[in-house]
Amino acid sequence: MLRFYVRCKVILLRPNLLKECFDVKSLTTSFFLLLCLVPVFAAASESKNVLIIFMDDLRPELGCYGHPVISSPNIDALAADGVLFERAYCQQGICAPSRASMMAGQYPDTLGIYDLWSPLRRTVPDAMSMPRYFTQRGFETSSFGKVYHHHIDDKPYWSHLPAVPGEKYAAPQTLAKIARQKRLAQAKGLKGVDLFLSTQGPPIENADVPDDTYPDGAVANQAIETLRQKRDKPFFMCVGFAKPHLPFAAPKRYWDLYKREQFAVPRRKLPTDAPVIAFTNWGELRAYAGIPSEGPLSDDQTQQLMHGYAACVSYADAQVGKVIAELDRLGLRDNTIVVLWGDHGYKLGDYGLWCKHTNLELDTRVPLIVSAPGFAKGVRTKALVEIVDLFPTLAKLTGGEPPPQCDGNSFVRILEKPAATFREFAISQYPRGSVMGYSIRTERWRYTEWIDAKTRRVVDRELYDHQTTQRPSHNLADNAEHQELIADLSQYVDATNRIKNAQLK
Repeated sequence: MLRFYVRCKVILLRPNLLKECFDVKSLTTSFFLLLCLVPVFAAASESKNVLIIFMDDLRPELGCYGHPVISSPNIDALAADGVLFERAYCQQGICAPSRASMMAGQYPDTLGIYDLWSPLRRTVPDAMSMPRYFTQRGFETSSFGKVYHHHIDDKPYWSHLPAVPGEKYAAPQTLAKIARQKRLAQAKGLKGVDLFLSTQGPPIENADVPDDTYPDGAVANQAIETLRQKRDKPFFMCVGFAKPHLPFAAPKRYWDLYKREQFAVPRRKLPTDAPVIAFTNWGELRAYAGIPSEGPLSDDQTQQLMHGYAACVSYADAQVGKVIAELDRLGLRDNTIVVLWGDHGYKLGDYGLWCKHTNLELDTRVPLIVSAPGFAKGVRTKALVEIVDLFPTLAKLTGGEPPPQCDGNSFVRILEKPAATFREFAISQYPRGSVMGYSIRTERWRYTEWIDAKTRRVVDRELYDHQTTQRPSHNLADNAEHQELIADLSQYVDATNRIKNAQLK
């Protein structure tokens, strides 16, 4: 009987094997076959689909997170249908390592990925990523837009992996100028990062064009077209929207949602007594046309960029709405787990800084919303979670077991009881040459040690009190009154042993 049942499961995936496996000669045999297949069909029909929406550079500042200005009605509606995580943290404040970490459920230290030039599958050839895991479990797997930083990463494990459509600018004059710059740069032999830095256009654009003129609108269309296709197995779909990443280019109607004076220029002063190693020189923003190569931006430039960022958030929000509306229209929503997350935080002139690339709260805290059939809806949780926890959570929610190599832990119990606690602290890290900064975020404190990789010596420390603010103004690491706290937190900052299970409450 066991062998018969196994063959029945094979038939579900390859119906043409029916005649090879059985010689159905009588009504009795046929009836017996159908009875055996009933539980298999039932199990298949109960398998949950997974839709993960990736957002690039999205701060946890949306309507549903309490922001008074940002218009994000579609993400807000998703939050009303699921659990909003107020304290979710990525593992590194930069795109490629954060996404690889999320997809593999492992820390950057485990993967050895800390930069933009190390694809997951090339760096860790045998990695058990989510696309590989769900492929092996019989799911249809799809990737649209910016999912991995390297688009074709995990290519063998995607059922659908179309090219990312469109151009990041829409104005013809801008596209022509960039094309000329690229030809000149290539003639000089520039490649890679040097080519990228020499061919940047303006940091903002507000062309009066349809949504799908820019990539994110076209990506939404790709996802919708695939959702409409008939399938005989559950799907694991990743939809990656590039906005609000630079350039802040979005259709004019999203810019028109805001007025420039709504955006207050943030305080530019760095935290008192903070070490220089903790900060960066703005990352990619300096490469864009019209941005000074050094020194601060004017108030007008700051407000202009903040306006553009907000427009891009609303543009991306509209694309999220289109995909979820199609999920609803097709009757798939009640059987689909929907996750929306941001790959890392972002600075919009805060502390006088821009972009990400630090261990600060602004760069490591991310938006995370999970809407799962049968679980809590319209609630918020203050439980500390890490993005590496998402893989094991989705494995559990779809009836599977998390791979043993996952560093993360399933937070299904938080979806059941959002008031429950989960982790004692969340971990993030960021490298500065041969020094690695390891950051611990507890309910109140963020403690960071900068450790020399060769000597294992702590070269700098940071301690910030987040009880009342996301932007603390003082590094308290040298204060005598906090030394006992620092000693307690320091025991968890071990670059060679995460002791992940000890973190769970």
